[in-house]
Amino acid sequence: MFEMRLRAHARLSSLACVVDCAVAGFVVAGFVVAGFLAGARPAMADERALADFYGKNKITIAVGFSPGGNYDLYARVIARHMGRAIPGGPDIIVQNMPGAGSRVLANALYGRGPFDGTMIGVPNQGIPTDQALGEQGVQFDAAKFFWIGSPNQEVNVAWTWHTSKLRTLDDARRIEGVMGSSGPGSPTYVYPRVMNMLLGTRFKVVSGYPGSNELDHAIEKGEVDGRGAVSWAALKVTNDWPRQGKVNLLVQIGLKKAPDLPDLPLLHELATTPEDRQVLEFLSLAPALGRPFFMPPRTPEDRVAAVRKAFDATMKDAAFLADAERSRLDVSPLAWREMEEIVNRTLNAPRSVVERAREAMK
Repeated sequence: MFEMRLRAHARLSSLACVVDCAVAGFVVAGFVVAGFLAGARPAMADERALADFYGKNKITIAVGFSPGGNYDLYARVIARHMGRAIPGGPDIIVQNMPGAGSRVLANALYGRGPFDGTMIGVPNQGIPTDQALGEQGVQFDAAKFFWIGSPNQEVNVAWTWHTSKLRTLDDARRIEGVMGSSGPGSPTYVYPRVMNMLLGTRFKVVSGYPGSNELDHAIEKGEVDGRGAVSWAALKVTNDWPRQGKVNLLVQIGLKKAPDLPDLPLLHELATTPEDRQVLEFLSLAPALGRPFFMPPRTPEDRVAAVRKAFDATMKDAAFLADAERSRLDVSPLAWREMEEIVNRTLNAPRSVVERAREAMK
């Protein structure tokens, strides 16, 4: 009888333990669910707020060059697709704001915005270099821009028209040639002047062309011999001139060679002293930025994050990639963090290197 009571008591104790454990489990699960919901509510609220804002507002992509060039083409293809990846699905339009190697654009967005998340800038890849060199007209701090991403990584090339007497860099050391430029600060202005100082070339730089289209027309008409810097990818796409044998490639400018130009030297490889090489490497950082997209300072960070996420998603979007292929655009994306590293490396270059670069440009 005593043993039966012990067994009954054990069964009751076991049952009580099961009930207690189940209750405790429900309590713990409740805390977990409550915690999850507490974390989810702000995220859901943020998503709704973003969708509400962008559902009522369009986004403008402002390009620092005239219509028809490579910067403009990338902006327009991306504008056709990126809105789908932004909460609210906003329309995206493209506006051209050329001038002073796109400093007009950078200054305007830095100083006047708008700062509400409706503006994206696509400037000349060399604007961080402009700032580092203390160029006139710089009224922005590139470190304070919110870098969004670049659709491609690239090298620039210096080139001349096939009828020009300047067929090689050695020719440019013997014969004065005229290179067209969009203005001080642009790569088309900077690199020929640097090559004059450090490599002994005799380029004369003529400024005032608003963008790539105007420069290319001037080259075709014989107004100028060529351009001191242009994206190699853009040159292959815009007019198909390389395939037609209508360009003389002089040198490539960047951190590494284009895969299809293994025998064309990089600019910094032609330096004759370690000091000159440092200067030319510093000036070769800009092409690595490709076609940079940024948002103005003081833009709300949640909207910056949404646009960055949308940009990254667009670079993998099948419809965008098909559109880019039809437009013959190279897509080799550069993430915003990598862009920040290049910008910071440019802005924090040793003073001695910057001073020698500035002197070379004179």
